[in-house]
Amino acid sequence: MPSLRWTDIHDNYILICREQLTIKKTENIPEHFEIVGHTKTYKNRKFPITDELEDFLKRLKNIHETYYPASEYLFPAKTENGCITNNCVYNYFRRICRKENIRISKEAIKGTHAFRRTRITEAINKSGGNIVMASELFGNSPEVAKKYYYTGIDLEEARGILNN
Repeated sequence: MPSLRWTDIHDNYILICREQLTIKKTENIPEHFEIVGHTKTYKNRKFPITDELEDFLKRLKNIHETYYPASEYLFPAKTENGCITNNCVYNYFRRICRKENIRISKEAIKGTHAFRRTRITEAINKSGGNIVMASELFGNSPEVAKKYYYTGIDLEEARGILNN
């Protein structure tokens, strides 16, 4: 989400239409970040603005107008692109885990994609199994969502259904 711009925010959705790529270091070129005019899947998508997200965006806009009035990005920074980098997001996550004494290991799935996995699974469960809708929301094909993100049924919900 580093490449989100204020022009991507609409009345009831956020248009996700670009991404920031991490260009790995080569012999002659240092690692750097490029914003490209497409998403990973080359498909734009509209993400609904929930009440909670709307509240966050209002608070963010107030901060933005005070400290970063010239920036077009939701998450501005003093970088070559003018926005935070992908590394900034991952480093922030690691600092939070360290502060909360959450151990990061290869055996346990933790990280920004763990949040994505949880949200996709929640969207599938809360929609009565609509994996297509959840995939569209999060920019995956249903096959990819089912294979890599969807972790199965919500056991508490399944228990409630079976008890009734």
